[in-house]
Amino acid sequence: MDIPAIGEARGIFEIFVPGTFLLLNLGFVLYMFPYTDSEIKSLISAGASNPAIALIIAVSFGYLIGILLRLFRPEFPDKLSARWLRIFARREDPRESRIWSTEEFPYITWIGESCSLFLSKDAQDFYDKTWKLRKMAGQNKQFFNFAKVVIISNDTQAAAEVYAAEALTRYISGMFYALSFAFLLLLATIVLSYLVSGQLLGGLIFIVSAYLFAILIILTRFRFIRIKEVEVVFAASYKNKEHFEGKKTRNTDTSTNKG
Repeated sequence: MDIPAIGEARGIFEIFVPGTFLLLNLGFVLYMFPYTDSEIKSLISAGASNPAIALIIAVSFGYLIGILLRLFRPEFPDKLSARWLRIFARREDPRESRIWSTEEFPYITWIGESCSLFLSKDAQDFYDKTWKLRKMAGQNKQFFNFAKVVIISNDTQAAAEVYAAEALTRYISGMFYALSFAFLLLLATIVLSYLVSGQLLGGLIFIVSAYLFAILIILTRFRFIRIKEVEVVFAASYKNKEHFEGKKTRNTDTSTNKG
């Protein structure tokens, strides 16, 4: 698994943001937890009121928690999203099958169906010569990762598009896990506070409801977002098809031309 190093712009979006979000929720839950003593609450208040300390904690532990969230694979929210869509989503185009809601990543069969329905014959021929041959009973992430490496190594502009699509998928996956953990922690805090003190924390109930709503929104769209990532990689590989079909690239260096 490719994890961006500290300092890379890619890691700020899909690692640091979800990690910092969950870190803030952890601090809030620890402060509101009914069994937390006053000394720990004072330390949390002091750290939150000091911008320098808060920044150091956010950078250090936010990135660490983000890396830990990255270890949770996108397959789980992807499968949940696909199951949700199989139950609730309607077919927009009568020509389409439901393979997009049943196939596993990287959806090679669905890419072929998209080529036959919506793309040019040239794109269909490229798919038949390259991607179709890599279709397996399993997920075949190896070929998908290989395709990304080939694109990134040979096409800077396409590499930026691939990075952007991948970062969006990883960000939403990280936020799904961060929201889920925060939801469970806040829900436990609400229940324990009610059992211990008899207080029903209305503000936390609102936050928990908002988190649950965000989780549901992710589940309704995550499969489409991940399919979009694969479509971007396919389009980029089609643009650089000479590297996949074994064709030699034309030498454009004018310095070798004879006058």
